Amino acid sequence: MELAPVILFAYNRPELVYETLRSLSANLLADVSKLIIFSDGPKPNFDTNEIRKIEEVRRILRLEQWCASVEIREAAVNKGLANSVIDGVTEVIEKCGKVIVLEDDVILSPFFLSYMNAALNKYEDRKQVMAIGSWTYFTRRDFKGEPFFFRFVDSIAWGTYKRSWDLFEKDSLKMLQKLNEQSLLTTFNGFRNIGYFEPMFQKQIEGKIDSWAIRWTATTILNGGLSVFPPVSMAKHMGFTKDSTHEKDTVDYNADLPLATEEVLNMPDTISEHPEAIADWRKFIRTTVLDVGSRKRKYLNIIREDIPAFLHRLLGS
Repeated sequence: MELAPVILFAYNRPELVYETLRSLSANLLADVSKLIIFSDGPKPNFDTNEIRKIEEVRRILRLEQWCASVEIREAAVNKGLANSVIDGVTEVIEKCGKVIVLEDDVILSPFFLSYMNAALNKYEDRKQVMAIGSWTYFTRRDFKGEPFFFRFVDSIAWGTYKRSWDLFEKDSLKMLQKLNEQSLLTTFNGFRNIGYFEPMFQKQIEGKIDSWAIRWTATTILNGGLSVFPPVSMAKHMGFTKDSTHEKDTVDYNADLPLATEEVLNMPDTISEHPEAIADWRKFIRTTVLDVGSRKRKYLNIIREDIPAFLHRLLGS
């Protein structure tokens, strides 16, 4: 099996990045995989506490031989998550053709790498499959033990190809215009009557947020792309802590999320979005994200402190 390099983006959360690296190193194939870590630098007007946390992160990055090879890139100043991801993925994928990407706050199943590489190899020549997802947070169906296809991308532990990433468009206004022209806003929002991702996109256009993931989501929708997800989650988000920037007051909705306890290698040949997957996602959004008690108001007040963590990824937080 041809293995994709693993990219990890880290900043200033030493405890979380340590747990992420520990779970990665416990993976099958970790001992034959290449790991490239991008460590972001301090923000302008930084204080000594931020420097201390960044230094501690960088100490942990060198604490063990997490994979067969480990390459660490340390930024002198803060690039921000969006620029770090866009630049880092672009650099590595230009050389390697496909990548596996991690945020610094995920726990991985020991079978994460074997699943990701199996999926990346299986669909390498299937252009409709633009990405590989691993965080199956929105459903508890077993999908008969097989991976399934879904329109929205993963943004905490995912993989993609150069052929897909080459389509990534930075110009949000251009993409919104195309979504309108191609009558794809309903597909993009995920609902018939609710403008869900669209308001985020508008804030991106207005410069109020800086998100790579909302642009990546729009890119896949515009190109008719799908992601393949495992029937049982291969990743679990850890960012629900009192020290988190956005999730400190958030209920950890994936606290009971089971992680895969065996390999998932039986990739389906037929590529089409699973109707039960999108139905479960819509139910999850309605019951977990939307404020059901205030439906007489506008359906979404997206920028709020208790928004689930995966949406902060879309917002570039």
